Amino acid sequence: MARIRQPELTRAALLRAARQVVQDQGAALSLDAVARAAGVSKGGLLHHFPTRDALLQALALALVEQFREGLEAAYARERAEHGERPGAWLRAYITLTFCEEDEDTALHRALVPLAGQPALLAALAQAQVFLLERAEADGLPPGAAHAIRLACDGHWLAELTGQPRLSPAQTQAMQEALTAWTR
Repeated sequence: MARIRQPELTRAALLRAARQVVQDQGAALSLDAVARAAGVSKGGLLHHFPTRDALLQALALALVEQFREGLEAAYARERAEHGERPGAWLRAYITLTFCEEDEDTALHRALVPLAGQPALLAALAQAQVFLLERAEADGLPPGAAHAIRLACDGHWLAELTGQPRLSPAQTQAMQEALTAWTR
């Protein structure tokens, strides 16, 4: 009987395995470790991701997509609770930015060393163009919308790059100020 191939399911399993290996070992993961974690041969892994960089780029892009899905869910909750008012998308963005998820923070921190790869940065920039578009279309003045989004991004990036952390009270004050600017 012929084996049924499901390349998208295999790719998803490989990305889940890569995510776990990166969380455990950092961005210096080996393809052998990912293949073992996914239960496939190294050749099977290389069929889908011909290089380690290709695998890490796909993982980074999958994280962007996961964030986008979480953002859309937060936006739907914001609209359900408060209606379709200007600033709703940015309030969802703020909520997601200040949500503590240690597992994801550890994963993102492990991927920070990849920031020096121009091809990855270009792919990530392209994948995140929607942030500019959605912020500007949220009904607030464009300058305010981008300032709020960039403040959130700065907070998030500071966490990842080891910058001094805000105290819980400072973090709460920042979140409240940003949210107030959306109303």
